[in-house]
Amino acid sequence: MGYLYQQEQDEFQYVHYYQESYRYNPAKIDVISCLGMHYAKQDMFEKAILFFERASQVQTKEVKWQLMIASCYRRMNLFNEALKVYEEIHNEHSDNIDCLRGLV
Repeated sequence: MGYLYQQEQDEFQYVHYYQESYRYNPAKIDVISCLGMHYAKQDMFEKAILFFERASQVQTKEVKWQLMIASCYRRMNLFNEALKVYEEIHNEHSDNIDCLRGLV
């Protein structure tokens, strides 16, 4: 249902159904991703970070979730926290271009 409302661009309804889906299945990565992106677009970075951290727990090898967390910290002007996340990413994935851009 959330996907259908998202296609109809009914933000209130699609967020509601995705939240319900997350409540019943907190490991479904497309739902986690959609909610995280929604909250990031709404400048609700604290909530977005919670979903990106969850996504990082579900997909432990995927670096993009850590990058999204660092981006949220950066957009919140919490530069020290963002730097810590970027440094952690760099320690594990030293060739990641997006991480290197964030560090610069």
